[in-house]
Amino acid sequence: MTRVALALAAAMLASVATPLSAEEMPRLERRDGRTMLRVDGKPFFILAAQLHNSSAWPDELPRAWPAAEALAANTIEAPVYWEQVEATQGRYDFGHVDALVAKARATNKRLILLWFGTWKNGQAHYVPAWMKADPVTYPRMIASNGQPVEVMSPHAEANLDADRSAFAALMRHLKAIDGTQHSVIAVQVENEPGSIGAVRDHGPVAQRAFAAPVPADIAQRLGKPVGQDWRTTFGADADEAFAAWATARYIDAVAAAGKAAYPLPVYVNTWLRYKDKKYPGIDYPSGGAVWTMFDLWRAASPSVDFIGTDIYTEDAGEYRKVLDQYARADNPSWVSETGFDAATAPFLLYVLARGGIGFSVFGIDQDPATPAGEAAVAAHRANFALLDPIRDIVAQAAFDRRLYAAVEEPGRAKQSIDLGGGWRADIAFGPPPWGDTPAILANSPKQSGRVMIVKLPDGSLLVSGIDARVELRRDESDGRHGQLLRAEEGAYQAGVWKARRWLNGDETDYGFNFGAAPRLVKVTTGTY
Repeated sequence: MTRVALALAAAMLASVATPLSAEEMPRLERRDGRTMLRVDGKPFFILAAQLHNSSAWPDELPRAWPAAEALAANTIEAPVYWEQVEATQGRYDFGHVDALVAKARATNKRLILLWFGTWKNGQAHYVPAWMKADPVTYPRMIASNGQPVEVMSPHAEANLDADRSAFAALMRHLKAIDGTQHSVIAVQVENEPGSIGAVRDHGPVAQRAFAAPVPADIAQRLGKPVGQDWRTTFGADADEAFAAWATARYIDAVAAAGKAAYPLPVYVNTWLRYKDKKYPGIDYPSGGAVWTMFDLWRAASPSVDFIGTDIYTEDAGEYRKVLDQYARADNPSWVSETGFDAATAPFLLYVLARGGIGFSVFGIDQDPATPAGEAAVAAHRANFALLDPIRDIVAQAAFDRRLYAAVEEPGRAKQSIDLGGGWRADIAFGPPPWGDTPAILANSPKQSGRVMIVKLPDGSLLVSGIDARVELRRDESDGRHGQLLRAEEGAYQAGVWKARRWLNGDETDYGFNFGAAPRLVKVTTGTY
């Protein structure tokens, strides 16, 4: 880091007025198996743009940050590098963290910091050089063939102590510079943890632990017999289960130390086991929170608030499958990374429909810009610009299960949503601009359609979409007929609905038509 960059960061932290409300700390609210993030006391849905791995340096921010702003994100995700923070053992340099916080405040953005510590993508990429140079004190994992792999052993107390101390120092620093302003709303601890190159550690400490009984609390939480070793308890999955337990308890200790210093929400992201991948240590890092090890992970890491999914697929069915594996009573739906592609933009609606807490697009600062990148910016910006002004409404509705969504998929150009009370929404993606929707409808060329419907507390509906038609109908089985009493196109200003015009006649006869530019329509229905 240059002296100029350090001086600039310090000056910005000292001088930038805080445009954000300084109230209670960011926290998770949980109720009846649902989870919501609150920031400054208000419901908050994360619409995030994540910088590339090497773009969080102060001298890089003037180039990278505008790319994140172009998406209209409310949150920027940026890495913190252990190798830079503690280049000399015991001496911490948080200059680039200060620069990130200052930039977030100057641009009225929230920030999620990504701790690149012991693990980065299943390896030890960001471990300080002084640790890498001393494998006796800071041992690596040993593969089954007796050879070391480029992953730090999760069974070495020295490794844990070093990471735990550095992460706690980071959190103390955040409390000192941001404890009342809350520009940083969450921290990711490690990055896609686990091991590439070995299923588990075969070092002497690990071998003794593998031969010992599975910890009683873990066995009991998983409904397994107490007192059996790992092989007897987990059979063919024993090596990966052992790796998952070792990784999760290590990270739990790091997270606990950090939260003791400053209790921000802390999560772990996951390199997934999907797309028919099945070999731990080869297809994905062994020991990570993949769906087959998820129960074990939650049992072994109580200090980790939630677990995110890094989803890189444009297949809608695969996307939904992953979200359903991780959207649970003990874990909110959270896409911690997804591909910077136009095709992934509609999938944000899947997260909302599952009561999720956020969606993050990775690698938005492409250089040079490409036509595909420009299309991705436009597609994700359409979502973010629509949702950020109503993020508290959307977050609360998702939490209350008052939010409904539909996404265009191959072969599903027509869909229907049950809204309760006898009402449904019939949806056609890429419909003709006028007249009845055909009985058989082909998918739109870009398959970009998506629809969101929010039931507001007053009983009205907030409807929006892209490349879709929405027709509200009542089944009338109770002998009562449905009607649209009013349809207002408008926006929220300072939390208050402001109608720009009322829609009727041609604009409502065949439903509400939404094109490439999303808009909000507030609909009041009635019966007679």
